[in-house]
Amino acid sequence: MNETPILFPMAPAEFWKQIRSTIEEVVNEKLNQQTALPSVSLLSERPLLKTSEVCAIFQVSKPTLYDWLKQKKLKSFKIKSRRYFSRVDIEAIILQNDQTSATKI
Repeated sequence: MNETPILFPMAPAEFWKQIRSTIEEVVNEKLNQQTALPSVSLLSERPLLKTSEVCAIFQVSKPTLYDWLKQKKLKSFKIKSRRYFSRVDIEAIILQNDQTSATKI
């Protein structure tokens, strides 16, 4: 950088050094937040999710969820008369959607 006078009580080289370190700290903090907080935090730690829980996660009604099943957007399985969804599958769908929307921006 050019050594132009700055109206601060420090040398220009020290000023730019502090600016760079502050920017690096903020960027690293934001990157750590993105990797530490996946968007799937709404999911419980149980391996199987009920239909009502999946509806709450995606904020859709049960008929919409069943339409997605017919369209093969989601996978589920039945145990006796109850339908369940794999937590891992739901997390994968959410992460895939997040990555797709991030690349569109």
